[in-house]
Amino acid sequence: MAHIIRLVVVDVDGCLTPGEGGAWDWEALGVLQDLNARARRGEAAPAITLCTGRQEPYVEAMMQAIGGFVPCVYENGCGLYLPDGYRFLEHQAITPEVRATLAAAKTRLYNDIVAPGLGYFQPGKEVSLSVYPAAGRGVRSMRQRIVASLSGLPETLTLHTSATCVDITPAGIDKGQGVRWLAEVTQIALQDMGGIGDSPGDLAFLRLVGASAAPANAMAQVKEHAHYVSPFRYGKGVVDIVAHWMQQTSS
Repeated sequence: MAHIIRLVVVDVDGCLTPGEGGAWDWEALGVLQDLNARARRGEAAPAITLCTGRQEPYVEAMMQAIGGFVPCVYENGCGLYLPDGYRFLEHQAITPEVRATLAAAKTRLYNDIVAPGLGYFQPGKEVSLSVYPAAGRGVRSMRQRIVASLSGLPETLTLHTSATCVDITPAGIDKGQGVRWLAEVTQIALQDMGGIGDSPGDLAFLRLVGASAAPANAMAQVKEHAHYVSPFRYGKGVVDIVAHWMQQTSS
């Protein structure tokens, strides 16, 4: 019998959804909601939770959509959302000094990128920043501008590049640290978790968990690392991956 996956940790954009502004796959979300209901009743099904760069309000809504009851990671590891107690915990590395640096970074990026119309912030972030390029501009060139803009600030921030944006987070915090924190809070061993991601930033947690997978739309370097790559994209891929793991367990 294959190793039992107790908790599946899923990225949102590029996995559960096609990305920012994309439509939700309600059929896929319904399958995950059913799995969470079964897991909560103690049946032989893994619980499903999130590890995402998204902000708290969006994460709360997505957790409601999948019936999530296990804590989840938001803002790339900067926080944990505990749905049962409706609590939002910030990572202990986010000190007053780090907040001051983030505030200074936001001011610089607004002046250098947002005001000239080169990009824009994703709204609602509390302890990190996400900058999206304006239409017709690329993420790679946006990163170069961000690096130049933040030059000279204290080295307490880290840049992570995804398929659609550049995330700025406190140094030492990423999705991997977020999932380690999740393991501590839930008392579920990393080896007993399965991870699903699509972009390089997800590798930080995919490398830690007992099983890793990617939907068909994932970037090549993620597919190279994944133990299983679904033939399906986005939400249908997530459902296929969970079914694959459950089938392995029962065989």
